[in-house]
Amino acid sequence: MRSDHAARTIKAAALICIVCLVGACNPGAVSDPETRTGAPAQAAASSAPAADLPATGQLSSALLNADELGPAFTQKPTASPSPSRPEHGKDSRFEGCQPLARLLNADDEHPTYPGATATFASRNGLATVLEALTAEPPDVLDAEYGKAKQALEACDSIVLVTAGQTIKFSLTPIRFGGPDSSAVRMDARHRGVLINGYIAIEQLSQSVAMTFSFFQVGGGSSQLASAFYQRAADKARTALNLQPS
Repeated sequence: MRSDHAARTIKAAALICIVCLVGACNPGAVSDPETRTGAPAQAAASSAPAADLPATGQLSSALLNADELGPAFTQKPTASPSPSRPEHGKDSRFEGCQPLARLLNADDEHPTYPGATATFASRNGLATVLEALTAEPPDVLDAEYGKAKQALEACDSIVLVTAGQTIKFSLTPIRFGGPDSSAVRMDARHRGVLINGYIAIEQLSQSVAMTFSFFQVGGGSSQLASAFYQRAADKARTALNLQPS
């Protein structure tokens, strides 16, 4: 998981849900998710990825699909804009917690190694899910995953500045995966409504890492996020025949 790839997927995960909420944060008035924001494009593989890494197509097949999330969710098309530049995201930035802000604000549109991303939205527009898989040589993955993990665990709050508004999130460590995972809970109130999210990363094997996020409006339970995370990790391990790192 190169830190720049982690940045693109994590930032996309946050902005897909948060940016669209600042203009319609009343749960009864949230617009249809298909019209609110662009979905992340699938990360492109380099022209010559390492031969022993899973290909982009294999990673894509190992992602969750809408049927596995249930009838309340639909998958969003993997179309432009890119993960680093979701609609309305160009003028959005994270501030306050410098290690995490630097990670989230990074921008790399030319990933070196194979990767795949899937994004889902609840039919009522109140929740989003993002899963991304990245394949990298073990030495690269170890180093960059460590940097991403350290940044994710660095602070107890971070601020999102978007559309001329400021949203301050409290950050609380939470555990979704095994010992090679790191996750943070994000909570904020905007215009009186709770915005709750979870960002998690896990090194599934020596060469594959997963980034996962779940954001919701008006609720604070981690139960669904945790269930989806475990479902995603289990499927990736089985589909790619991964051995523990």
